Amino acid sequence: MTRRRLLPLIAALFAFGPRASADESLAEIGARLGRETEAAYAASPYSTISKDYFARFVRDPNAKPVEGEVLIENGWSLAMPERPSPVLDRMSKYLADFMQRRMNVSLTTGPASDRTIVFSESTPAPGLPAEGFLIKAEPSRITVSSPTPEGLRDGIVRLVDRIGLRGAPILGEGEITYRPRLDVRLGSIPKNGSYRELVFMGYNAVLSGGGSLYALSRSNAIPELAARRAPGLLESNREAAAEARAHGLKTYAFLDIRQKFPENDPVFAAHPEIRGARTWRADGEFVLCTEDPLVQQWLTESVQGLFKADPQLNGIVLIIGGEGFYHCFMRPYGVEKGHTNCPRCEALGAETVVANLCNRLADAARSVSPKAEVVVWPYSAEHVWSADAAQVGLIEKLKPGVALLTEIEKDEHVQKPGGVDKALWDYSIDLIGPGARAKKQIEACKNAGIHVYLKSEPELAFEAPSLPHIPCMDRWVDRAEALASCGATGAWVFPAFRANYGTSAAEVSKYVWWTPIPDKETLLKQFAVRLFGAEAGPHLREAWRHVSDAIPLVPLIPPYYTGPQYLGPAHPMIADPDAEVPKVFFGHYLFMAEIMDSEGQQTRPTFTKTPYGDAVVLGDYYRRMERELAAAVAEVDAAQPKVDEAHRLMFDAESNSIRWFYYTARTTANFYEACPLRDKLLACARGEAKDWPADERAKAMHRWREILEDERANAEAALPLVERDMRLDFYYGGDHTFPHAADMIHAKMKLLETELNGFLPQIAAACGVTQ
Repeated sequence: MTRRRLLPLIAALFAFGPRASADESLAEIGARLGRETEAAYAASPYSTISKDYFARFVRDPNAKPVEGEVLIENGWSLAMPERPSPVLDRMSKYLADFMQRRMNVSLTTGPASDRTIVFSESTPAPGLPAEGFLIKAEPSRITVSSPTPEGLRDGIVRLVDRIGLRGAPILGEGEITYRPRLDVRLGSIPKNGSYRELVFMGYNAVLSGGGSLYALSRSNAIPELAARRAPGLLESNREAAAEARAHGLKTYAFLDIRQKFPENDPVFAAHPEIRGARTWRADGEFVLCTEDPLVQQWLTESVQGLFKADPQLNGIVLIIGGEGFYHCFMRPYGVEKGHTNCPRCEALGAETVVANLCNRLADAARSVSPKAEVVVWPYSAEHVWSADAAQVGLIEKLKPGVALLTEIEKDEHVQKPGGVDKALWDYSIDLIGPGARAKKQIEACKNAGIHVYLKSEPELAFEAPSLPHIPCMDRWVDRAEALASCGATGAWVFPAFRANYGTSAAEVSKYVWWTPIPDKETLLKQFAVRLFGAEAGPHLREAWRHVSDAIPLVPLIPPYYTGPQYLGPAHPMIADPDAEVPKVFFGHYLFMAEIMDSEGQQTRPTFTKTPYGDAVVLGDYYRRMERELAAAVAEVDAAQPKVDEAHRLMFDAESNSIRWFYYTARTTANFYEACPLRDKLLACARGEAKDWPADERAKAMHRWREILEDERANAEAALPLVERDMRLDFYYGGDHTFPHAADMIHAKMKLLETELNGFLPQIAAACGVTQ
């Protein structure tokens, strides 16, 4: 399977709802759905978690210091340097807020006293990296020291983490020197949160601003492009970046030139020579040729303008593989992979044209900011233009100033028993990584002398794409370790498909991104107790183990947002494949606007009528997956009566994902088992299975009915969950939008009644089976 992602991270630009009308522009549709999503999320109790990082912490009233531990209590003070940096000043206020609201401890600010938390801008250990830090706990003094404000920032983050895992403002005596394992840890602000949330989740870099280069450019090299400018966008980007830097964060702007040009566009009337490849289809739109001197001038001046407007910008990021930042080898129509319909670029070859583009942009950036980077992401290049899977030919042509962003696991294959070849054509948590492709790219970048960053999703993998997060914490810790130890310059852990909900999966990575590295089992036990409380926490730890064990039982990554593995209990069972499927099961795949804007507004089926692959083999995987997740749900059920009110929000946020994952596996297993039975019984009803023994027909008919009845019960059980947690609702998908999940489930249950009470009896009679 070689299905490819078309639009991985511009969901905000193409959030068009299923009620789209011909009278609404794309911007109007996006704004409408955006308003609806924001209102629904604001009304959700789970928005508290993402907009207030400290809300996830609860003080354990039973926690008491033991010998060798220090208790921070009322009367302690915060002692600052004489001239604290703006970063430290802000972080110290966050610490005081955390202690007041979550630990019930009021800290004063003033000179060092007999009970003080001291912040020291010094180098506490020889050879300590710039962002390294030391935390020293003595009976009446806690010292956090680092040579840089950024190190003190991270020291405060770790201080909060240690208090959080202890469940009280208690630290063990002694000193620990923490050294960062990654130079760049890029994350995203949780939905409706702020840079405070990003920082306390362990990151030191962020994607800030950006957008269409056409909208941002102030170059007049091609006057006709001025019509695409967005007044004020450059300035608002700079303001957002300034707020990020007030937290000591590195900033990168994500750019695209996704919008293409019709054949009769004024830009081509004025400058016919700049027209590049026709894209996607016979009547597709055109890109500007990046080998044309005028286009090169416009690109150079545009990028220079970005860095002149914001000299502190660390870099720009662009996808140069299968989408985003177009060149003549990206999606050209009517040619084989690695070729283009632009004669000028065809003569040069793909690797040369793409490398020229990357190097030219880097030269432009560094002509203004000598340390700036142009981070290029060859997402899906293997399927579109690249001569080799790892893009080594391209990497060898890149110059300093260019850096590579690549995925830790994408485009690998996982072989499983039963002859299952699981193609990881997009994000997965089955393969921890780094995969063979990523390893080659890391090595090639080292040889070329350029930085390489590894991309991982913070909460999502396509084993369970409908969840707000996949609670397989064993695997997320392993992924974080892989990112830190693989030799990459940094980890870029940001969501490419939807908002970051700031869940447990999104915050657990930081615990292994500094040395000393904690013991994994000890960490997860403490983390589970922090979320659920002392009595219920052990059950959550076991639930995570079961979910982690379920992931390898997911035998494939299906097409985007289609079929039972995505829709779960909302997916129709399709007992009668010839019957018209209600319109509620159709939706909009907005990411297809990558082709042309109109493509994103078309209504398409969200369901499949038949399983993917070998239904018997894959169905067995899904049944075993269902059993593993049922065990996880049993642990959650056992935990529920032990959860106190203070931990209720985190319990619900975590358990909702576990339960929905179970309902989804149950639907998928039912679908994969029911469809082969359906097809055989329908053949029998048509008189095509005359030698099928009557007792076997009856047994098959009974099992088919049994599955559909179980699916009705599954849908009924799932309905209240999706009604109370909008994060599970497909309507708010981001780069896709379907009717509300509850409406789909209601329609499915109605359809099941018709199938069970009308269609199945007809088939039974035709097969000579008595029900």
